[in-house]
Amino acid sequence: MKSLSITLLVTFLISLIFFSFKSKIHVEDDEDYDTLNFQSMNISGIKLGANYGIILEKLGTPDSVRKEETPDSQTSNHFEMYLYGKDAFFVVDENVSGFELITPKYTLQNLGGLKVGDPMSKIKKRFPKSYKLRDVDNTVDDWVTTVSVQFGVSDSFLEITVQNDKIVGLATVTDDGTEE
Repeated sequence: MKSLSITLLVTFLISLIFFSFKSKIHVEDDEDYDTLNFQSMNISGIKLGANYGIILEKLGTPDSVRKEETPDSQTSNHFEMYLYGKDAFFVVDENVSGFELITPKYTLQNLGGLKVGDPMSKIKKRFPKSYKLRDVDNTVDDWVTTVSVQFGVSDSFLEITVQNDKIVGLATVTDDGTEE
């Protein structure tokens, strides 16, 4: 009888440990964002991480170039914004480092042609984890939703801004670690 009690107790403890471990893994997985590979991002033929000359080759001379200071670059203390109308491409250390798109002129080719003006349903289907973690700002008349998709395990994201069920902005952002 004593050995049966010990066997049941050990079985119970092993089961308890197993189920506790399993549920922890599940909870952590639910909190993760969908992820993308930074170098696979292709914006109308312009790959992130490529030499900035690709911007000029694909899009021609920008309407203007603005230089901004930044503490994030590897070898310089600034980044440049290549402005094409209302859209911008960012260059750090002579490489394409990001973008901010607010017109439907450019598409994210590696994401099935995702662009400004597409419906929210396209995001919900492609990025279910990030959609679940979306940020909704209801302080404005028309609610603004932001869906963030993480680049690998970095602190950088593709940020998709939606208003009235349509994408109104696509941008790369880096979390600076500060809380608002």
